Amino acid sequence: MSRAATSYKKKDGSLAVGDDRRFLFWTPAAPPNAPPTLTIPIADIVNLQQTPATTPKIALKVFVQAAGATQPEAYIFSFISPTVARKEQESITDILRNAISALKAAPAPQSTATAASTPKQDEGASAQSAAMAIAKAVSKGDQSDGYYDDSQLKADVGLQKSLLDENQALRQRFHESLNNKPESISIVQFSAQFWSTRLHLLRAHAIEKAQKQGDYNVLPDFTYKRIPVEGQPDKLVINLAKEQIQLLFKQYPVVREAYNESVPQIDANQFWSRFFNSRLIKKLRGEKITDADATDPVFDKYLDHRAKGPAAMAQVPHFIDLEANEQNHSQRKGNRPDETMRPGEEERVPILRVLNSLSEKMLSNITPADAPLHGVVGIDEETFEQLQLRDLQAADMDNRVKLNIRDQQRFLAGEPDDQLSADAIKYAKQDPKKVLSDLQNDLQPSHLGGDGIGSLRLDDAIGIQSDSDESDEEMEGQTNGNAAKPKGMRMGGSAALNAATADVMASVRIRREAASGEGLGTGGLSQTTFDALTMTHNTTIEFLHYFWTLFLSGDASRTNELAKLVETLDKSVDRINAVAKTAEDERRKRKQTMSAAVEGLKQTSAKRRRIELEMESLTGGRKAVEQMIGPTMKALAEATRQYRKAFEEQSATAA
Repeated sequence: MSRAATSYKKKDGSLAVGDDRRFLFWTPAAPPNAPPTLTIPIADIVNLQQTPATTPKIALKVFVQAAGATQPEAYIFSFISPTVARKEQESITDILRNAISALKAAPAPQSTATAASTPKQDEGASAQSAAMAIAKAVSKGDQSDGYYDDSQLKADVGLQKSLLDENQALRQRFHESLNNKPESISIVQFSAQFWSTRLHLLRAHAIEKAQKQGDYNVLPDFTYKRIPVEGQPDKLVINLAKEQIQLLFKQYPVVREAYNESVPQIDANQFWSRFFNSRLIKKLRGEKITDADATDPVFDKYLDHRAKGPAAMAQVPHFIDLEANEQNHSQRKGNRPDETMRPGEEERVPILRVLNSLSEKMLSNITPADAPLHGVVGIDEETFEQLQLRDLQAADMDNRVKLNIRDQQRFLAGEPDDQLSADAIKYAKQDPKKVLSDLQNDLQPSHLGGDGIGSLRLDDAIGIQSDSDESDEEMEGQTNGNAAKPKGMRMGGSAALNAATADVMASVRIRREAASGEGLGTGGLSQTTFDALTMTHNTTIEFLHYFWTLFLSGDASRTNELAKLVETLDKSVDRINAVAKTAEDERRKRKQTMSAAVEGLKQTSAKRRRIELEMESLTGGRKAVEQMIGPTMKALAEATRQYRKAFEEQSATAA
């Protein structure tokens, strides 16, 4: 790794290029052994500028532009070595230029690789760092965001076809509308209009297709059988798939390292057989290693293997850094923390180490949503404020501005006389006993209306005169030729009671139909007729959307297309009437069937009465169709009226 002493943002440190020539690291000099605080992918470097040889100050300016960024970001590193600063600057610059040229000239990597067939692979390339995973995730996210743009969704025919294949109702609606469209409208125009109102469905389908299964712990997925052999260790029959081996090498780089160093010195089959009998696999699984476990010199040397590379040097916030807390605030005196919170004690509970390792690998493949790719590694200000312990801080001084108001006591404390209204003052002066006495007298039958024996009659109390109700209502429609303004129903009259009864019974009937489930959602229509009506309605709505889009566009060059579209709307009315005629024929046939069943029954038969009641309450037919499709018929009439009105105005202007 090439290093040079540099200064960045007035802080001394070292600038280094990774051995794999993929990352540029800057590490501060203090504290010692600190991890890199700045990681720059070399693939994102767009330009390099160095100070001239004549200037005393020696610096290198690196321009970095991440995927999706509009402007590059500059990083200035000053070389501070008193003797070899110029030589280090030229060396770092040459290495970066060669690495950038190599990355640009390198072909795109294959999506899959055969792990088992390539025994000697580069360890640096195999052990993908967390920073590289984050960089790839960010770049992929920026590229995929543009894919969900409206224009790209409209132009993606494959995505539209895939959605139609999955959504049967949408496919049926699309083909029905396509078959009934006017000839003046091309398939491209119709498709563009159809999908313009369903971009949310396309976007959701694209996101759904982009979802892929993430990595999982592959070790428990291996299946093998033990076959006992006399005088020899048990023979293992293992079922290994290529994808499982690739995932195993990715999740556990130590296995890849052991494979590269051991094969082909030993056979690959023998390697896997010894691996599943070794102590190494027990450690990777989080199982406790005992003295009874067989030793293997090939795998035992990897038991104390530690991760290397940028992933092991990731910045850990001090709030959760156990080793840093142990160094800065030792707890050797007093109560010791729990064993799960002691650094270096994970060997006692190996499963914790395995779980932590898997968690780190899972998080390294997640795109950070709140951290820039090239920013300084650490905690942002908002997170620091959330983690800050405020219970030990002194109380802050009250620095609010005091508002001075004239007569402040009057407005804030209030005076009782000013707060009471005139009515409140009047009611406050009344005697409660007298008020209650007057109220009781008003509720007496003699006052409200009673009969001769002193009983309260509610009809008299609310003003009902049953003897004159019918005569009054009969005379309301009789005048001597003078049109009189109709009177409203008198409260408590028979007309008002009948109207209230009808309203209540209608509500009860609707609730009963909803609870019974009979004819629910179909209005008494057969399922075939209801499906035909639904499809006709959907097609009509599509043409109405197209009509208003074209009509309100004001494009004079598409008048012929608009005229053909109006003809299609008229045909939609004919299709609705055809469905209504079919529904009426079905209702008439059902009624005839019921009438034929009634003829053979007695007049006093309960079954006859039940069938007659069903005939009286028989639903469906043209009335049900008109009730369902009524708003659509009004929309069709309004569309044709607006078109004819505009056509007449344009014709009059042209004449």
